[in-house]
Amino acid sequence: MNQWSSRTLNLVTSEDYLDKLQKIYPHEEGERDVDETILDEIKRSFKKKNNIVFLNKLLDLEKFPYKDSYVGFLRRDRTAIARNPKTVKRISNRLYGMGIDNVIEGITQPKEANTRRGNQFTEWIRKEFKFADIKQFRASSKGIIILDATELDARNFCNTEMGIGISKRPDLVAKSGKNYVVGEAKFLSSTGGNQGRAFDDGMALATNSTGKAYKIFILDGIHWIERGSDQFKRIEHGTATVFSALLLKDFLKIYDKTYQ
Repeated sequence: MNQWSSRTLNLVTSEDYLDKLQKIYPHEEGERDVDETILDEIKRSFKKKNNIVFLNKLLDLEKFPYKDSYVGFLRRDRTAIARNPKTVKRISNRLYGMGIDNVIEGITQPKEANTRRGNQFTEWIRKEFKFADIKQFRASSKGIIILDATELDARNFCNTEMGIGISKRPDLVAKSGKNYVVGEAKFLSSTGGNQGRAFDDGMALATNSTGKAYKIFILDGIHWIERGSDQFKRIEHGTATVFSALLLKDFLKIYDKTYQ
């Protein structure tokens, strides 16, 4: 096991790991906020069985009440609603069958944890570290800084400047002294499904041997105590640098002479 993984395991099993972690990933209660006026309009159109108005009101919202592969198309092209009455009737009948309470519950459902957690990590590093544009980032040779760039520009910088060969921007693009560090950051509460794939994404970057950046997987959550899982074994028996976000500052400091 990598030394940073070992330190994380000790932190998770011997210290107030969860209490400390809430500074980075605060627990959030509450539903999606939908204006009361809009909710009243949805209830009225539901009661009147006005398919067109009802469907348009729901398509205006961030969350549709249930998963339907045709909804994305209708969101992008509202004119398709008038041209496809059978599809509109099918979706509307499903919604009416759910009942208005379940429709409201569906549109106010909290965002998936993965989406919230990614934003929380970004908010935390913005508070804890200095950010710089590409020009400043490239020229920097002292201290710890984080790249402040668009998704496309950051990805291109990782590929052209660091030679990593990735298809999407990492969650972390940092520089410590003269050393580049890139990483994925995940807070995962299960070992399967989408979260299992998120783990695979993090490990794929951490084990990427191309280019001139240090690659890390900033992992928090249940994987550290799932000793029998395949994911834990990949950390335990591998050499990838996988560790908690709580140790990120310590990791970055070792490459910068400012802290030596």
